[in-house]
Amino acid sequence: MPARLTVYPLDQPARQFSLDPEREHLIGRGPDCDLHVDDGRLSRRHARLALAGNRWHFSDLGSKNGTTLAGRMAGDSALRDGDWISFGGLLGQFSDLSEEKLAAEQEKARTRWEETLDRSRRLDPKADLDRLLQQVLSSSMELAGAERGFVMLAGDDGQLEQRAQAGGVDAAGAIAEFPGSRGALERARATLKPVVVCDAGADTLLGVQPSVVVGQIRALVCLPLTVGERLTGLLYLDSKSPGKVFTRLDVDILEAFAAHAALVIGIATVREDLAALPRLAAMPAGGSPP
Repeated sequence: MPARLTVYPLDQPARQFSLDPEREHLIGRGPDCDLHVDDGRLSRRHARLALAGNRWHFSDLGSKNGTTLAGRMAGDSALRDGDWISFGGLLGQFSDLSEEKLAAEQEKARTRWEETLDRSRRLDPKADLDRLLQQVLSSSMELAGAERGFVMLAGDDGQLEQRAQAGGVDAAGAIAEFPGSRGALERARATLKPVVVCDAGADTLLGVQPSVVVGQIRALVCLPLTVGERLTGLLYLDSKSPGKVFTRLDVDILEAFAAHAALVIGIATVREDLAALPRLAAMPAGGSPP
């Protein structure tokens, strides 16, 4: 009986591991674990999952932080479809996989990729820049199922300016002070890599930030918008809904969409700059545009 374990690390997308009924699977942070997760709450060899009879079982291997099933400490337990397991605080969900379920998931993933491609094609570099940014943001939110989002663009001085916001956001207040996770913005800006958090309140780097606590942010993703190696902006999405996660598929889709969006935004920005040249040339020295 094939199965899957989905785990939710603090600062990574949710990860899905396929479980082969013909073998045992070790989960831990050690390099010899086939279900390897780099998370400090896990022991190097934390637990074993294996099929026994017609039921999957997990066995705790003497881990430092223990393993719980449905909130109760458990050393060796049989699993049912949908069970939640805590490996020392790292949440995981067990799922039985039928051929029908696998086929349905593959079809859903294919449909989502087709929608992503369609939305990418609809981005028009000839559109008004602010209108284009709002289109990028609304498409990103719908693709990932986010509740709130922002697009920031980098100016000539490297400073980020909010140019689009959506999802119950007071535009004037958001521009005055960014209401999302500023820590996530800085990490994405510094690394030029996506920042993905499944439980922002528990993240050791973000959870103590006032923006996370006050905003009650549960899950977030922040992606750099780059052209080549140059940062041109940031795309930020988050959600307050309990249980909301951004999966690996969500992040892959957003990365593909953001890569195309960054190019279109770059073209639109250059077009607007060129359109402004005659007006700037006609400006009197030390004066205002005519």
